[in-house]
Amino acid sequence: MISLLQHAAQHCWQHISQPRQLAAAPECQTLTVQLSLALGEFSLQLNNSLPLNGITALFGRSGCGKTTLLRAIAGLDRHANAQICLNETPWQQGKQFVPVHQRRIGMVFQESSLLPHLSVEQNLLYGFNRLAKQTAVRLQPEQVIRLLELTSLLKLAPQYLSGGQRQRIALGRALLSQPQLLLLDEPLASLDQQSRSEILPFLQRIANTTGIPMLLVSHQLDDVVKLADQLVLMKHGRIHSQGPLQQQLLQPELAAIGAMSLLHAKSQGSHNHLLQLSIGQQQLQLPSPQHSVDANYSATSYRLRIQARDVALSLKPLSDCSVSNQLQVSITGIHPAPHPAELLVQLELDRQPLQALLTKQSADRLGLQIGQQVYAQIKAVALD
Repeated sequence: MISLLQHAAQHCWQHISQPRQLAAAPECQTLTVQLSLALGEFSLQLNNSLPLNGITALFGRSGCGKTTLLRAIAGLDRHANAQICLNETPWQQGKQFVPVHQRRIGMVFQESSLLPHLSVEQNLLYGFNRLAKQTAVRLQPEQVIRLLELTSLLKLAPQYLSGGQRQRIALGRALLSQPQLLLLDEPLASLDQQSRSEILPFLQRIANTTGIPMLLVSHQLDDVVKLADQLVLMKHGRIHSQGPLQQQLLQPELAAIGAMSLLHAKSQGSHNHLLQLSIGQQQLQLPSPQHSVDANYSATSYRLRIQARDVALSLKPLSDCSVSNQLQVSITGIHPAPHPAELLVQLELDRQPLQALLTKQSADRLGLQIGQQVYAQIKAVALD
């Protein structure tokens, strides 16, 4: 897995990670939640099944009920008449209530909550030896230490760690609890931008290598697009929609935040410090990463994040133009954008959705119509 996260602000294309190639682990799990509660003027009304495969993001504005739902799933809060089941195993049903320590859940919150009087190694192993005597251990400490690159930190005290390092320890401790599900409640919210850039590739690595499904709470769309495979959109205490991330990014509610797309591309090597990628039969390029969390950067597939405002359209390929990525696409939809002078044009590229944000004036001048073949112009921006 290769990361371009440290260069995100300078690229209109961004490699996020390889598509999930999960290690041997339980098959896709299903979390079923029936929950009805009122807290003052706020109510949470849920009767949904959530497929858990890779990283599933619970996304929505602050106050929509994401953390309340996560705490109920974890067993931190017990609500009357709630029903929560993982596959066929009831965690809460009628009078039955499985306490949090019996649900085999690993949890990471905004704050790492490390024990300050213990070293990094002692924090990691806190409770592990006792657990290893009682249950089958799938993840050993040396595996987790290697996975999260913690060797050089083991003898340090928590107060000498950066925010990103502390969250890596918290992730390691959660993994060593041998979870069947990881719950992440805004794990990046308290980090500065550099620390966020450091921790994101490790979250990707966990998803790629352990096969443990992750349920991520976030109100930052950028974080969701960098990490998630599935997106559950919450609104006013309800699940408004759910599904694969690529399709969920077409939701009008997300356009108001900042319309973007996610494309999967295959590597065709590199030349002159530019990655050569393909989507179907079409070629594109972007600057090669200079740094990687993984030493081996021979990725064969990439996730590409594209802001809709960075996509221009033309009726034919442009020859006298600095833009090298000119991809033939078809128009599948034309919708109003949050600003009255703009339109959101939905496109299809080798059966993958792509969005472009244009002014109405430009769309009228080009005579854009659904079903029309046009060319998407997207810069491959070099680093300054």
